[in-house]
Amino acid sequence: MRTPSPAAVLPPRTLLLRDGRSYRLRPLTGADAGLVVEFFGSLSPETIRSRYGYLIRNMTPERAHELVAVAPERELALGILETGPAGREALCAMGRLVVAPDGQAAECAFLVHDRKRRLGMASRLLHYLRLAGRRRGLQRLFAQVRHENRAMLQVFRGAGSQLHFSPNLDFVEIDIPVRKTKFLFDKPPAPTSFPRMASPEKKPFSFVKLAVDLVFTAIAFVIFYQLVNSHVPSSDPKMILFFGASAAACMTGVFWLAMQMLKTVYRFQRDSGK
Repeated sequence: MRTPSPAAVLPPRTLLLRDGRSYRLRPLTGADAGLVVEFFGSLSPETIRSRYGYLIRNMTPERAHELVAVAPERELALGILETGPAGREALCAMGRLVVAPDGQAAECAFLVHDRKRRLGMASRLLHYLRLAGRRRGLQRLFAQVRHENRAMLQVFRGAGSQLHFSPNLDFVEIDIPVRKTKFLFDKPPAPTSFPRMASPEKKPFSFVKLAVDLVFTAIAFVIFYQLVNSHVPSSDPKMILFFGASAAACMTGVFWLAMQMLKTVYRFQRDSGK
C-alpha cells in the first residue's frame, strides 16, 4: 500500500466550537501517548462502554502508544486538544481512521470526553476524517455504533450516512459516503459536457408549450377565483369582482412560477440521467 501524498496529511488547525472557545485539531503521534492515558483515565465508565461495549479499566502507556503511533499509510489518529492556562495540552476528543486491507474503504471511530459533549467535536472529527479519506482515494468509510449511543448515531445520520439496524446485533452498521451527496443546484466540478440546465445555448421558442402553459394558467385562475370569490367581505358586485380577481391573479402567478420550476427540475433530472 502506497504512502499517502502530502495532500492527504491534514495540517493542524484551530477550531472555534459552540462554547465560544478555541481548540486545536491535529494528528496524534506516539509522543501523545501520555495525553491519551490521561484522557481515558478521566472518562466515565458509561462513556467507555458506549464506545467499546466493555469497560477499559486501565489504559496502559503501551496501549495508548499503539493507538496514536500509527502507520501513516494505513491509519490516521486525530485529536482535538485544549490548551490550559500553563500552556499544557489536554485531549478532549479523538478519532481514528483505519484503512481496510482492500485499500478502498476505512473504518472510523470517535470518542469525546464527557465534559465536552454537544460542542460539535464528533461532527468536526467526522468531517476531517472524510476529507482525509477523500484525499487518500478511498471510496467509503464505515463504522459500528452501539444502539444506545444515540448522540453518535445522530452525528452519522446528519452527515448523510446510511444506518443499518439488525435485531441480532448490539451495534448499528454505518456506511459513510466519503464525498458529500450532490444536491440539485450544487455547482458541478468543471464537467466535460454540461446538462441542458447549465448550457449557455438558448432553447428554441415553442408556441405549443406557451399555449399549454396559458391554458393551465387560465384554468388555475378560474379555480382560484371560484374559491376566493365567496370569501370577499362585501355585498358590492364590483368590489367582489375586483378583490376576487386580484387574489386569484396573485395565486395564479404563484402557480405559474411553481409550474415553471417543476418543469425546469424535471428537464434537469431527465438530462442528468442520460
